[in-house]
Amino acid sequence: MLAENLKGFLSELCLISAGIFISYIEADKGENINDIVDSSAELTLKPGLLRYGRHASVDTVWGFPPEVSLDLELHHDSLAAFFRVTFEAQAVGVHIDGILFSEALGGPEENLRRFARALSEARLTRQ
Repeated sequence: MLAENLKGFLSELCLISAGIFISYIEADKGENINDIVDSSAELTLKPGLLRYGRHASVDTVWGFPPEVSLDLELHHDSLAAFFRVTFEAQAVGVHIDGILFSEALGGPEENLRRFARALSEARLTRQ
């Protein structure tokens, strides 16, 4: 559900060269990564809801394309979701590390509905 709602953002992020990400990660240029995240989100998500989680990594194995991972956070009035996006040679993965709800936890189905509603509200509406 998260990956589906972030499809436009992820598509924009994939347009950035892996070399640029790698150089920013290795030089500890978090503000540059944050700027890329912000600009990639601006066409599909409401401002300020998606943030760079201040951690990124590069996994390299000789003879294989590098794997780049970014920690991201989605902050909505009702919850904060913490997740990692991983860019591999032929795929992009999204792994949720945790979700903090502003109100007490409900049952699994209720929490899923709350998460879906927050994701829906995070997207920009098209005119």
